[in-house]
Amino acid sequence: MEPHHSTRSPKVKTTVLFEKSLLEEIDEFNPFRTRKDFLDQACKIYLEELRRRVIDEKLAKACSEAEAEDRYANEEWEPIALEGWK
Repeated sequence: MEPHHSTRSPKVKTTVLFEKSLLEEIDEFNPFRTRKDFLDQACKIYLEELRRRVIDEKLAKACSEAEAEDRYANEEWEPIALEGWK
């Protein structure tokens, strides 16, 4: 039988200090079995939001640059194109 290799990342133990009031609020609203499960999901969700924000910012920048290029090309070619319509 072949050894079972997990495709998930290895776990790393860490220590994090939280304000007591934050932990109390987590405990009050935690839909998961443990705080660890809650924090794991919360971090994943927040990281996904950050990734999306970066993608949105890059997309907005690319669109802005493309718009500037289009405007430049239009300014350059519009007089030539309109010349034939006179």
